[in-house]
Amino acid sequence: MSTSLLIPQRCNTFRMFSSSTTNPFLLHHAIPCGEEAQRTEFLMLDPAKEDYFTTVDKPLPKNLIKSKLVGSSHGWGVYLSSPDYILISNYPSSSKSNPKIIDLPPRPSLNGSQTELVSGVAMSSSPEEEECIIAVKYMGRPVSIYTPGQDSQGFLLAMSTRLFDYFEQSKLMYSKRDQRFYMPSSGGHHLWSWVGLPSTTPQYHELKFHNLPQFSHSELQLFDSCYRAHELVESPSGQRFLLKWYVESPANKSLVFNCGGTKRFMVFREEEDMNMCYTEDIGDLCIFLGNNEPFCVKASSFPGLNPNSIYFLGEGYGEGYGVYDIATRSPRSFTPKSTPSSSSEQIVLPYWIPPMSL
Repeated sequence: MSTSLLIPQRCNTFRMFSSSTTNPFLLHHAIPCGEEAQRTEFLMLDPAKEDYFTTVDKPLPKNLIKSKLVGSSHGWGVYLSSPDYILISNYPSSSKSNPKIIDLPPRPSLNGSQTELVSGVAMSSSPEEEECIIAVKYMGRPVSIYTPGQDSQGFLLAMSTRLFDYFEQSKLMYSKRDQRFYMPSSGGHHLWSWVGLPSTTPQYHELKFHNLPQFSHSELQLFDSCYRAHELVESPSGQRFLLKWYVESPANKSLVFNCGGTKRFMVFREEEDMNMCYTEDIGDLCIFLGNNEPFCVKASSFPGLNPNSIYFLGEGYGEGYGVYDIATRSPRSFTPKSTPSSSSEQIVLPYWIPPMSL
């Protein structure tokens, strides 16, 4: 394999971890390079500068090469590994020459292919902490819970048949404020939550919506033509928001959720007793949504980020990356100065990595 860079030279190249705290950034893709793939080249997107940069760093660990990245949280990726195993790794977020890889117990054995697809991943903290709890939501009913620092076995939660249809493709979020995992229903009207321990009893919450805006006929028609996804995110101060994400349906009515067609977000601030109040002002905050557990940062802590905004990530290369201004209700696609090249040798799917202290 050629040692020349596979990414256009117009991109700025520097080491990813040059300061004590990283900015939030998008890991776009990674490509093995050099003789015998001794290095890996990463293509990143800096949302503050809205431009790509590259860095060449440590090689991809061998046991991740054939694994499939299915989600991330706290900068750790969760990988499905053949035949039935799950791996978690701080690669490439780690600045260490030998990134950590932790084997989790095998995926649950269930009828059909439910555990072949993952809809959500969340962690209570970094897996390097002993108290860390990891939740992996598969398509359908099962949720696997792992405590790698305490118990090597893990356990399985399964929603009742009565709730199955409401949460089949749900995402996950861990609340530091409540020390609970939350999962919004596919319709966005309910939450399912649990502490994350074997003795926990999951709770079912009904949401109540207030301060709803008046919509024009054309807006209602647009909503009716869109697919919806629902995300729950918690701010650094513990304030929670429910987001309804409207994406234009493809002409063929495919069930693929391609964020490149983002038309609208509706944001609801959680008040007391699960009351959700519509808002177009989240202040100095900005939210990051994609193939990762949603997270929220203060824009003023990272110069260049837009406050009161949502940074979203779609599928494909150069498509579906953008920022949504909540006040003006308008999405805007990034138009970076440099253009990434795609490669069949890419080894990760795009996802946002939150700020990390080094």
